[in-house]
Amino acid sequence: MFSKLFTAALMMFGLGGSCWAQDIPDLTAEQWREDVDALVAGIERDHREAWNFVPRAEVMRLADEAAQRAGAATDAEMLVALQRIAAAVGDGHTFVDVSGLYSRYPFDVSWIEGDFYIVRSGASHGALLGAKLVSIDDTPVDQALEKLLSLVPRNENRFHEIDALSGLLTQAEPLFALGVARSPNGATFDVETADGRRERIHLAPREPSQPTEFVTIGPNGRPAAVEPPRGLRLSMLDDVAYLDFASYNALKEESAIVWSAIDRAGARALIIDFRKNRGGSLAAGREYISYAAWARSQLNRAGCLFVLTGPTTFSAAMTNVTDLRRETEATIVGLPTGARPNGYQENKLFTLPNSRLRVSAAQRRYRFGSPDDTAVMPDLWIEQTIDDWRRGRDTTLEAALSSAQGCRRLSAPAG
Repeated sequence: MFSKLFTAALMMFGLGGSCWAQDIPDLTAEQWREDVDALVAGIERDHREAWNFVPRAEVMRLADEAAQRAGAATDAEMLVALQRIAAAVGDGHTFVDVSGLYSRYPFDVSWIEGDFYIVRSGASHGALLGAKLVSIDDTPVDQALEKLLSLVPRNENRFHEIDALSGLLTQAEPLFALGVARSPNGATFDVETADGRRERIHLAPREPSQPTEFVTIGPNGRPAAVEPPRGLRLSMLDDVAYLDFASYNALKEESAIVWSAIDRAGARALIIDFRKNRGGSLAAGREYISYAAWARSQLNRAGCLFVLTGPTTFSAAMTNVTDLRRETEATIVGLPTGARPNGYQENKLFTLPNSRLRVSAAQRRYRFGSPDDTAVMPDLWIEQTIDDWRRGRDTTLEAALSSAQGCRRLSAPAG
């Protein structure tokens, strides 16, 4: 549904590092002002309906503030100011592409039971796994979130906000520019461990091009290396096919191999996991995932086909989930998607004249649900607890597997 650029840009909100790096632009005050003007003009020109969420005057107020700060603010602060302008438009497909620009602290957080917990860390900081983030440079997390929300489009839903904030909490320059951290070169993090102890650790961020080997909690409840991302991954859990659909990369080629393997295995039931998928090609998802599941009579039955969703499920991934709900007998399990079924999508790209930063403006309006839908809601709502996470339990997958126990094989047709 959206370009590969959008997938890269959304890495700023997600848990992985960018696949490429560039430098924060070094511009004069006048050049930054020209880019501020070009940003607003480009959004107004290319967006399907730019002022659907906030009045133009509100976006212009942010633009005027940015222009006034040019010269006094650092280049990183000006970049954050551009992000605020784009985010104010309100939809997740309108943004300034900052992929590869910001340094990141060596851990990732996830929203669990109403708080942000460290779920991945650099290998040398494995003791942080499962700890609750309490403050950053003595700024309580709740206050940090209020400041970071200015970089988050607010016309998707609260689950998209949660997903976006998870990524922003580890980015050094935005944390400093918004007054959360005291320096872009390091910060002190207060965490609360599983036994209720408070610990304080000072961390330095890593440059965008500097690789980090992350660890997480594995199924056995012990630290394990984070597997590299992959578009489509099949596991057979006894006679239930588990299809981890993390991205649309090489979907046509990988899906042919995967579906052939599912057929050869004689899978009794199928679970398709969209929880890490931020989107890609709507048409490809329909052809190689949704319709392929629809065509298999053994799998396309109530109690035999399951779709896992969560806050990261966005854009084309969300839309393909609506396809499966409408066209198949799938049961949706997990948490609501991070995208509205009805909203603004598809990227219209333009480049700012001086910084050469790329900008996306949403160019189409879609309606994939009822008028009041703010997310694709699960049929079976499963919310993991932090204790389950610390034990390495995937409660959403477990719920689908438990429900699939009632799935029986179809009788062979009479000769």
